[in-house]
Amino acid sequence: MPDIPMQDEGSSALPTPLGALRSFARKRQPEQGLERGQAEHCELCSEIIAPSHSHLLKLSNRELVCVCQPCSVLFSEQGAGAGKYRLVPGRYLALPDFHMADEQWESLRIPVNMAFLFPSTGAKPVMAYYPSPAGATESLLDLEEWQALVNDNPVLRDLTPDVEALLVNRVRGACDYYIVPIDACYRLVGLIRLSWRGLGGGTEVWEAITGFFQEIRAKARQVRGGEDA
Repeated sequence: MPDIPMQDEGSSALPTPLGALRSFARKRQPEQGLERGQAEHCELCSEIIAPSHSHLLKLSNRELVCVCQPCSVLFSEQGAGAGKYRLVPGRYLALPDFHMADEQWESLRIPVNMAFLFPSTGAKPVMAYYPSPAGATESLLDLEEWQALVNDNPVLRDLTPDVEALLVNRVRGACDYYIVPIDACYRLVGLIRLSWRGLGGGTEVWEAITGFFQEIRAKARQVRGGEDA
């Protein structure tokens, strides 16, 4: 099984609206996004925002919206946004006791060794995507297999639908599992897409992936025993 495929095989391409993650990823790159001295603005009220800021997920097309702190507070309560937006939380959890046998991973039919999976309030109750040089690609996920994973790892029951994901990294011998905000997954997809060079990705993409997971580990709180107390 390859770490990251050059081409997507046997899976449907990411829906067009989710192509917005590409522009999001570019926007989050200091060198390739805003020009020197140009400020970012809240996409709701137009106030200037810091480089590190909150996001809303627009549920209709899964587009991320950059918001200032006051605007994020308006969407912090359950049901806010009239069902159109959901605030992306800032929770990062490392799951050293996560239970997933190799057979379980294979049964998920994800063709690469890195993916993010999340419960959804849309037509599909659970969704899985994996990164590639072309962007993110949806992988077919058996709901029964996901439910078995949840039964083995109760911490997954607490995932906030649409905006929190299980991030799996089994690349190059790793066996790491995290709960992360969905915008972190979008950023990983963008890093890979923007950094990929040639047939094998090149040094730049692997440095970017290593740096990304170092950052995730530094942010994450360890949860042992399968539940977040």
